[in-house]
Amino acid sequence: MTALPDLQAAQGSDRRAAGPQQALPVVAVRKVVVTFGAIRALDGVDLKIAPGEVVALAGENGAGKTTLVRCLAGDIRPAGGEILLSGRPLPADPLAVARHGVGVVWQDLSLCDNLDIASNLLLGRERRRQLFSDIRMHADASAVLARLGIPLNDTTRSLKSLSGGQRQLVAIARAMADQPALLLLDEPTASLSFKHGAQFEELIGALRRQTTVVIACHDIDMMFRLADRIVVLRHGRVVADVNPGVVHPDDVAALLSGQEIDSSPRRQLTRLQGLTGRLVAADPSSSLSLILSALSAALGAERLCIHLATGNELVCAASLGLTEAMRAQWARLPIGQAGGPAGRAAVAARTVIAPDAQADWGTFSALAKVAGVASSWSVPVLARDGLAGVITGLSSKPGQPERDQLDLVTVYAGYAASAIERDRLLDEVTKRNRVLETIREVLETLAGPIPVNEGLGLALQSLRRGLQADLVTLLTCPDDNFPVCRASASLAGAANADEMALGIASTLSREMRADGRRNGTARQIPGDDGRWRLAVTFAAPAGPSVLLASWDNGPPTADATVLVEDAAHSLRLALEREQAGLAQQEATALRRSQELQRDFLSRLSHELRTPLTAIRGYATSLLQPDVTWDAESQQRFLTRIAAESARLGRLVDDLLDFSAIELGILRLQPDWCDIMLVLEAALACLPPEGAAMVAISCPADLPVVWADHDRLEQVFVNLLGNAIGHNAPGTQVTVVAEPRPRGCVTVTVSDAGVGLPPDVAAMPFEPRRRRSAKAGGAGLGLSITKGIVTAHGGLLEVRRAPVGASFAVRLPVEDTPAPPPGAKIEPEMTGMTPGSGSRQLWRKEAVGRGRAGR
Repeated sequence: MTALPDLQAAQGSDRRAAGPQQALPVVAVRKVVVTFGAIRALDGVDLKIAPGEVVALAGENGAGKTTLVRCLAGDIRPAGGEILLSGRPLPADPLAVARHGVGVVWQDLSLCDNLDIASNLLLGRERRRQLFSDIRMHADASAVLARLGIPLNDTTRSLKSLSGGQRQLVAIARAMADQPALLLLDEPTASLSFKHGAQFEELIGALRRQTTVVIACHDIDMMFRLADRIVVLRHGRVVADVNPGVVHPDDVAALLSGQEIDSSPRRQLTRLQGLTGRLVAADPSSSLSLILSALSAALGAERLCIHLATGNELVCAASLGLTEAMRAQWARLPIGQAGGPAGRAAVAARTVIAPDAQADWGTFSALAKVAGVASSWSVPVLARDGLAGVITGLSSKPGQPERDQLDLVTVYAGYAASAIERDRLLDEVTKRNRVLETIREVLETLAGPIPVNEGLGLALQSLRRGLQADLVTLLTCPDDNFPVCRASASLAGAANADEMALGIASTLSREMRADGRRNGTARQIPGDDGRWRLAVTFAAPAGPSVLLASWDNGPPTADATVLVEDAAHSLRLALEREQAGLAQQEATALRRSQELQRDFLSRLSHELRTPLTAIRGYATSLLQPDVTWDAESQQRFLTRIAAESARLGRLVDDLLDFSAIELGILRLQPDWCDIMLVLEAALACLPPEGAAMVAISCPADLPVVWADHDRLEQVFVNLLGNAIGHNAPGTQVTVVAEPRPRGCVTVTVSDAGVGLPPDVAAMPFEPRRRRSAKAGGAGLGLSITKGIVTAHGGLLEVRRAPVGASFAVRLPVEDTPAPPPGAKIEPEMTGMTPGSGSRQLWRKEAVGRGRAGR
């Protein structure tokens, strides 16, 4: 048995069946001999087939392929040797072999044309239920075809109506019906068209997961597409057992014809083909290491290195077999004579050979002696734009390398040039993608739903990452004032602008005003602190603005300049959009205010006119000289005049209170107040029938609060009055006072009535809103109530309730409330400060004042 030089070691190195071969082989052929008279069809054939393998038998006519298939199928008894099937002797009986799990598809297919598909599939293996039921037979046949993925849906078709490819599929399905462990195929594609051949290959590709396949054929290309191994037969002997992954089809063709092959060029071509595949799939950072490794295997060299040209230097990018001392001294080499053989090859752009390294290396002669280098060669790596690097090989033997070796190095240098060019293009694309991604993030942030003022910090953080800068700052210079930092981003998050940045922004803004320019180009700003800065000025609504980026290590790149200018343009548009949004909000608020004022004045005039009309009418009636009214009528008229006057007074008081709250000049006279006394006073202000609807729950140990008694009474009169006036008579109203954590008291006023209308519930404390059209007043009650509670440092809120409406008043206990801007709080001069003295004394004084008031 012969084989291609260097192919023996390759066998099994990349086989897909390398793992299964360690198990018991499905087939073991040992020294098999088959004779036909004086002719030896098989002469001492040895072959092992592992589970799951697809093995192709290649050979010219008469080589013994079909004879070997017939032996494996039990059709021929060998004259010598043995065949083991899963470790057991193979019987020389086709039926017995079939029962042992061997399926065969002969070249002539052996099908019955007068039967349908189902009958051919199950011929000879019909079961009782199939013989008595055509439906069952066709169902079982369809199940077999479906399991194998064969597209023959109608099993009732006659075999004569099928094409050659379809007949081939039926034959394979019949052989696979019992799921054999071994499938033998004899010339399966000999009479198939290209379309049906492709369909056959797809089926075999699916079957390889289910069984072991042996194919005897002449189609070398199909063998390379399907087989894990190719066994070449010639004159009844196995002359080669090769792996399609590491050989070329021409090698198999040469073996079939018995030619002697010089495998050295083929081996190098195979290495180059494998290297190309690995370079495509490899990470860019490992490309040069792969090239050096492949070159080392091709040359048999142990010490190689490759330097990349960077400016006026050669930087070692990958090495193989170099000592630590040599790697350290050759990490960076100058281009020229001082760079040794690599530097001379770079400057001359041609191969430099040093047959005696200790004499030819110049300044590195001592290094050559220490490292044991006797000779070297350096081949330049030339790319489209000039020198890309240098590959250097070191040898422990003096002399010059062979010319073929240098030519081979030149081929690998071309691969290295392509890899270097690919890496550079990938770096450029990565940088450009980073720029585009940064611009996209900045635009999405500034144009997103969040306010521009909040989005500036996020946009600058994205810009900082894209620039790979240490700090990015946006400064605005309103008028001639000192620059203001609008937003900034650093490695640690937000940061303040330093004095240097503020000074740069002030200078650039003055220059911009003097030149009258709206936008500037990015320019580098030198600094005494060692930082590199890049700044661009642009016109913004609040004044000239400066976008400033700084780097602690190294200057900015050209991409950084473009990115900063694009970002400045986006920031200018965002600031203009922010200014336009603010102007639109102000205009909307002004229109809304005007509408509310008109509505309020219209409603107020109506509310004022109603009591005035009543007062004027009753007074005019009393003053008529020609009418004399009895005492009862006079009393009734005067009572109505008094009631309408009180109503008019309340309207005026509400208007004054609301104006004071809006202007921030609400006057409070705080003192220690007992909440229970405040609630009782408010209850006393209600009509008797309304007061009867109210139930108050207040614990005895509820702490007193520092507040204005009269104003709190006004709060609860408004809340209770709303609960009574807007619901049916008899509606239950509950008031619950209870202490809360962190020094607070909460009073909840709830009713079981109809609840708040949707428009009022949406904005309950907006002025000039009334719960019903029939309700009197100017609709300022809840607004005034909220303003009084807020002035006390408390909170008024609407709570969800299953029925009715619920309002909660939260008040601080001892701490003096923080008034809203402009509110004036004038504590009563009682001779004691809040929080001093005995709590019991305060409670007694508060109770006393409350009783005196009642």
